Amino acid sequence: MKSIVFSLFLLTLINVESVFAIRQGAVTSTLFIKMYEQQGEWGKAALWQEAAIECLLRISVPMNALALKYYTSHNHPKWVKRCEQELSEILAQRQSHLNQAQTAWKKSKTPAEALKAERKKIAKFISRWVAYYPERFYELGIYPTFFREQRERAAEKGDDVQMLLVEADAAELCAALYDKIPIAYGLKRYEAIRDAYARRARWLRTLASQNRSTLREVVGRKINLAKVGTRYRWKGSEYINRVSTAVLAAAIVQIAKSDSRVTSALARHQGIREYAQFQGNVWTVSFSNQGWGNLAVAIVNHETGRVLDVICK
Repeated sequence: MKSIVFSLFLLTLINVESVFAIRQGAVTSTLFIKMYEQQGEWGKAALWQEAAIECLLRISVPMNALALKYYTSHNHPKWVKRCEQELSEILAQRQSHLNQAQTAWKKSKTPAEALKAERKKIAKFISRWVAYYPERFYELGIYPTFFREQRERAAEKGDDVQMLLVEADAAELCAALYDKIPIAYGLKRYEAIRDAYARRARWLRTLASQNRSTLREVVGRKINLAKVGTRYRWKGSEYINRVSTAVLAAAIVQIAKSDSRVTSALARHQGIREYAQFQGNVWTVSFSNQGWGNLAVAIVNHETGRVLDVICK
């Protein structure tokens, strides 16, 4: 049973395109909870239980609320039901983390200074995750599972106006995500991106109101433009930072692979996939293959490059 639970946990951690990616921040917290529980650091484990709750409340709940509002106002009962079920699952997960946090605090002997330092790490972790989903709106969640399908249906009917209006709705929802998640958390630099998506929505609606003959000429060319937020994130030092991060991620993978615990876990396996992800203060490196599924996750210190722990299947 323990192996099954761990496999399900790793599946969600590694598969960032999962339908359940909306709760990935909380799921990733579980990795740190497990690490500290194994080390007997119950105070730190309790803090990460609370971090998982904060991820749910600051990310999952507002995302769910915005989606539910949209589905309700546009009369999509199947998707309304799905949102309601997901909210129920989110609240159940929140209660589970709350119960486990209370239990961990009762066992805690962690010094106050150590807890203070861990809270700083958690703040960095959460600030990273609150920006994660808005930045990947067109890759994860409601856009690929809903809006893309709606747009394709309109395209099949040759309804250019509806195609544009669907994209406008998507851009408005993306703007709302920036407003309700990273900006609400206090990350002011995202206001420009929010405003850009709002402008995109207005522009698309303006296109939709044009003469149909003119519209036919511009739809195919303009509707497939890259999402507007890209130009804010991929220029100057931001671009350099992204390239540097990719190089660093490759180095982190090599550090993780050199750890004897990882080497042992991966022995006799072939076709291994590696996925490194920065968590705000540390890296997680996940290893899996198609035949055996999820094999191990290494936690690597961002500053020292030291492998802090390895959790194996």
